[in-house]
Amino acid sequence: SYGQVVLVDAGGFFPEDDLHQDVAWFLMDAMKVLGTDAVGMSEKELRFGLSYLKAQQKRVQLPMVCANLYEKKTSKLVLAPYVLKQVGTVKVGIFGLMSNVLDLGPSRDSLRVDEPSAVAKRMVAELRKKGATVVVLLAQLGKVEGEDLVTAVDGIDAVILGHNVPLLQKGRLIKATVACYGGEQGQYVGRT
Repeated sequence: SYGQVVLVDAGGFFPEDDLHQDVAWFLMDAMKVLGTDAVGMSEKELRFGLSYLKAQQKRVQLPMVCANLYEKKTSKLVLAPYVLKQVGTVKVGIFGLMSNVLDLGPSRDSLRVDEPSAVAKRMVAELRKKGATVVVLLAQLGKVEGEDLVTAVDGIDAVILGHNVPLLQKGRLIKATVACYGGEQGQYVGRT
C-alpha cells in the first residue's frame, strides 16, 4: 500500500524474567527476518548482561541504536547512535534514546546513560547535517518524559514512544512531531 516504508521498534522487547532467555534471541531473529530498519534500546535488553546483548546483536546483525548509552571505562557508545536510510526519495535518520533514571541491572556498574534531551538536540543537528529529511526518535523514555522531550527539542518528525506507555489507537501531534504509542510486548503495529 505504501511505497516508502521504514519498519522500526522502540525497544524494550527482552522478557521480564530470567526463565525466558530464548525469547530474547527469538525476537531479535524475528525482527531481522521482518526487515526491521532500526531497533531502540531499553534497560530490559541488559537483563542478561551487555555481553549477551552484543553477542546476539552481532549474530543477528540487527540494527540497534542508542545515542546516550556509554561504557564507563572507555566512554564509547555501546550501540550505533543512529541509522541513516534512503527510502525512495526520502532520507530517514533514526536514533534511539533511553531513560537515564532506570536501573541498568547487571550492567549498572559498567555503563552510564547521558541526559536524553541534550543528546536529542545533538542528534537532530547531526542527522540534518548528514542530509536526513525525516528524523525519527525511538524513545524508551515513557509517555510523559518522551512527550516533554519532543516538546522541548525541535526537528524530530516522529517519535515512537516506549517504556510502559499505553496503547493508544491513534497517535497525536505534539508541536510538529507525530507521536505513536504501541503498548507493550510488540503486540501491535502502528502506522504513521
